Amino acid sequence: MAPPFEKGGCGGICLDGLMAFFVRIVLVRPRNPLNIGAAARAMANFGFSDLAVLKPYAPVWRETVSAVGAERLVLDAKAVYSLPEAVGDCQWVIGATTGKNRRLKRPLLRLPELPAFLQKKKNPRIALLFGSEKTGLTNAYLERCHLLLTIPTGPACPSMNLSHAVAACCYELSRGKKGFGPRVKQDQDPRATAADIEQLVRHAAELFDATGYLNFLPAKERVKKIREKLLQWNVRRTDAAIIHGLFRWTLKQLKKTGGCCI
Repeated sequence: MAPPFEKGGCGGICLDGLMAFFVRIVLVRPRNPLNIGAAARAMANFGFSDLAVLKPYAPVWRETVSAVGAERLVLDAKAVYSLPEAVGDCQWVIGATTGKNRRLKRPLLRLPELPAFLQKKKNPRIALLFGSEKTGLTNAYLERCHLLLTIPTGPACPSMNLSHAVAACCYELSRGKKGFGPRVKQDQDPRATAADIEQLVRHAAELFDATGYLNFLPAKERVKKIREKLLQWNVRRTDAAIIHGLFRWTLKQLKKTGGCCI
């Protein structure tokens, strides 16, 4: 078992510098070690690191030994045996529920509404509770929550897998976090600019004139056709440089041969 919770521990997150909050994910009596590992991995995916497991079944807890990419998070997870121990330092306790067959006596938020709710608070410390795969959160736990959270799902299958529910909540809370998502590499070969294209148009027109290509068209029409095609093509700046080189070489050879075929 990991050390007790520390004041202001891990799990904080900041969205675009606008709001900061602390989140602890609390799994209540999970029954499948794979779900604990998958939940830990989902937390790591979205930048959360504080995991508590309330009243874990001993065999399940012993078997939870790995989560790809989140091994440290699993090792640091706390096994606790009372709700106050799990959430005592949190200002908001929020229970996830489908609301099915429950008489809900607390305000109910839909998951997309949660970030806006938190934004109105000042650096809130929250605990998100998720019930066991078999029963969800019982009324005894729901009654200890400040408010309840539901994830919009289809009516034919409203209940989500435990780890999937954790992933959905972590994703929603992390949206907009700086540094998330794949890093977009700066384009090393940018698209040709409008000026690049016009230079190509002029150079191509010079070559067309020198070779008599499309000479049945007026010069302005030839230029229009050249520009139309170049604008249709995805010409990169390196492409433009190569084409200019080809045009220069061809014009040079034509001058050497007096305009004869190369």
